[in-house]
This record gives sequence, structure tokens and C-alpha cells, in this order.
Amino acid sequence: MLTSIRDRSVIVTGGSKGIGRGIAKVFAAQGAKVTIAAQGEEALVRTCEALNAAGGRVRYAVCDVAD
Repeated sequence: MLTSIRDRSVIVTGGSKGIGRGIAKVFAAQGAKVTIAAQGEEALVRTCEALNAAGGRVRYAVCDVAD
């Protein structure tokens, strides 16, 4: 049985591009509150804007998870 993630908070590291962006997109489409994190602010802003325009609730944080 799968549990709904609607209204749950999710953090996706590497969420501005590639696989991370795809994962963030799926979570946002399922109604989760998504925070995407990555090093490049420009890509984060573009991804955040695109996912929010599609009806998601997405914000971003510039960070390096290696630190």
C-alpha cells in the first residue's frame, strides 16, 4: 500500500537538473511541499519557477551538501 505524500515536506538534493529535477517534479505533482537544493542558483530559480507554474509548491535553497 502506498501512502499519500500530499502536504508532506520533501527535500530533493541536486533538484535543479536531471534526475533530481524529475524527482522534484513528481513529488510536486503529487501535492508535496518541495524544497530543491543545489549549488547553482540560476538553475534552481528556473526549476522552481517551472514547477510552481505547473501548480507545485516549490522553493529552493542554494547549498553544497558536501559541506
